[in-house]
Parts: sequence; C-alpha cells; structure tokens
Amino acid sequence: MDNRRGFTLIELLVVIAIIAILMAILMPSLMRVREQAREMICRANLRQYGIVQAIYLDDFDSRYPFAWVSLVRTQTPVAGYERYCRWHDPTYPPDGPLWPYLVEKKINLCPSFKVLSKYLGESHPRHISSITVIPQYSYSMNAFLGSKKGDPHGSAETDSAGRGGVYKLSEITRSKAEVFFFAEENMWARPGCNNVLNDNALCPDGRDWFATFHSAPSKNLNIGTSNAVFVDAHVDKVRSALKESQNDNSKKEFGRFEKFGWPHKEPFQ
Repeated sequence: MDNRRGFTLIELLVVIAIIAILMAILMPSLMRVREQAREMICRANLRQYGIVQAIYLDDFDSRYPFAWVSLVRTQTPVAGYERYCRWHDPTYPPDGPLWPYLVEKKINLCPSFKVLSKYLGESHPRHISSITVIPQYSYSMNAFLGSKKGDPHGSAETDSAGRGGVYKLSEITRSKAEVFFFAEENMWARPGCNNVLNDNALCPDGRDWFATFHSAPSKNLNIGTSNAVFVDAHVDKVRSALKESQNDNSKKEFGRFEKFGWPHKEPFQ
C-alpha cells in the first residue's frame, strides 16, 4: 500500500507565506546591492572621463573645450529645437569635441540614470512628447572650465576682482583635487533647481546643482548623492549643496555656489 501523500492546502499556504516574508526581507537588500553595482559602474565611467581629459588637454595645448558644447557641437541642431531634450534624442547623436575621445560610448551614461529615465525622463522641464527618451549621456562639464564671462552662450559668473572661468589648465590656481571636471545632474526639477540636465555645462555659480539620486530612498530622490571626476582625475562621491530647505546655505561655497566649481585659490569676492 502506498502511504505517500501530497501537501495539504494549509501546508502549501504556509510555505507560500514564508517565501513571501523572505522575499519582503531580502528584496530591499538586493535592490541596494544592485544600486551599489550601478554606482560602481558610474564611477568607473567618470574615471575614463579623467583619462580623456588628460589626452584632450595634451592634444590642445592644455586648453579645455567650451563646456556648453563639449559633448554636442550645438545645443540646437535645428531651429526652434528644445535643448532640454538634447540628452535623450537619438535623432541628433552627440558630436562635440570631447565625443571622439570617448571611444567606449557606454561610459557616457550612468546605469542608475538610465533606469530612472524610463519613468522620469518625460517629466523633465519643457519635454517634447514627440522626442523619444533614449539617453545618450548623463554627465555635465564644469561651466567654469573652457570659458570666460562674455563668451558666446553665456558663461559662469565673474567676481568683483575679475576672476571667473578659465580657458587653460594652467589658469586653475585652486588645488586640482578640489575642482570638478565632470559631474552628474538630475533630469527633473527640485526646489530651487529648475535648470536640470539641459546642456553640457553644470553651472556651479548658483544656477545648476549636483544630482541627488544615488543612495536615495525611492520616495525622495532629492536627498541622495552624486559622483564627480576632478581635474586631478580622481573620482569622489559628492552631495549637492542645495538643501531641500532653500534657506539653508551652510553647505554652499560663498553662501550661494555649488561646491568644487570655483577654479581659483582666492575665494569669490
């Protein structure tokens, strides 16, 4: 006589409940591990940008490219084009002076940014619904590099002593480890920050701010961290100086700037 029997309905329900509980416990940890892996790739990407910086400067007498058109030759490839869509429009692929040096094209896109673009990409300011969201790049160049006040397309701010942006590496008098070369920007607006990833320049003079989506809770992507590669080619985690409370200037350089943008040893006056 065969005494074998199957699971009872109650036993099956208990097993399913246990599996569900284990999944609920493990999923947050798995998500954190996955995000940590993406951030590691992002930092590796930016390290490549540091190498590209050295090669480009060697080819061009230590002169930086103009930040606004470093990855794309023009922000408006056709008349009336919406430049806020430039980063995700495959119709007009990047063609700026740095682009040929970025041989491995996937290094131009942070994996975390790519994931977020799938459900937040169309929420960026002035999005044109007919332009598909297929991210081409997610990093922006320090606007104080490669330009000075009065150059076409605008430039970063000049202080009362006439200091502002620089053209050449030799004009940077601040420690090279304290001036960022490229960093991440958000694709969505947040309190006090309406100028998101809309060009190749991150203007750290109170107009643009570092991204906030790394290591951030899913319910508030405005309080996380960002990654940046510095002029000395090291990569570091940075946190935006723009707090959720716009009245908090404690982390801003000179009480109003994003950190690590100013290229001069003398403070802004």
